[in-house]
Amino acid sequence: MIAPWTPERMRPFDRFNRMMEEFFETPNVFRNWMPTVDVKETNKEFTFVAELPGVKEENIEVEVIGDALHIRGRRDFVDEEKREDYVRIERSYGTFHRMFTLEHPVKPDDIVATFKDGLLMVRVPKLEGVKPFRVEVRKN
Repeated sequence: MIAPWTPERMRPFDRFNRMMEEFFETPNVFRNWMPTVDVKETNKEFTFVAELPGVKEENIEVEVIGDALHIRGRRDFVDEEKREDYVRIERSYGTFHRMFTLEHPVKPDDIVATFKDGLLMVRVPKLEGVKPFRVEVRKN
């Protein structure tokens, strides 16, 4: 009979994983990162809320190109202490880019982006008068 996996049995694997990460992985400091974004759609608008902790407002860019919303930016490494004093750096820094397809015509001139407490909110109003048209499928 094989013994079940327990935390005690996993400890050697945890140590091995840490050693492999340290050996093969480059530090997160210069790697791109991907912030999380919640997307909500109503009949009137799309709403995007991106978590951007540690990002300065001047380092955020919001752009609509064709039928896509692009959110770009940069989170800089804050070297508060000497880097050699760190045992491990897990927070990611550098540039990011998120792109979302807008599957409904929108009003680009009415898009509003606000940034407060590390949250970027982008409201994208839909173009009024454009309603889906359902086509009946008939048997031949």
